[in-house]
Amino acid sequence: MIERKAFFISGERLTSIEHKKKILVIFDMSRDEVVGVETVDIEDRFVSTEELLLFLQKKYIRVIYVSEIDSKTENLFLDSGLVVKTSMTIKNDKLFNSLYLSPPIF
Repeated sequence: MIERKAFFISGERLTSIEHKKKILVIFDMSRDEVVGVETVDIEDRFVSTEELLLFLQKKYIRVIYVSEIDSKTENLFLDSGLVVKTSMTIKNDKLFNSLYLSPPIF
């Protein structure tokens, strides 16, 4: 069975859903292996969080990865069946750890 997981990315970093310039990188996973990748430019595409949620549901996405999310939006997503993973909770995530994201620039 294919599971779809999506990362909210801006530049080369994980970002929040509120960030203006972002892309959505969707991974199709089967037995802990990536079997497909899709990139969607979602900059200024959605008027509301609910519209974004509907888009994610239509794409059959089950897990989203974001840098941070407010509790109201997270609860809305969770109530709709999406798992939300933030940068604070993904340290042991197999898919996230297999990706290369640029180190921070100080």
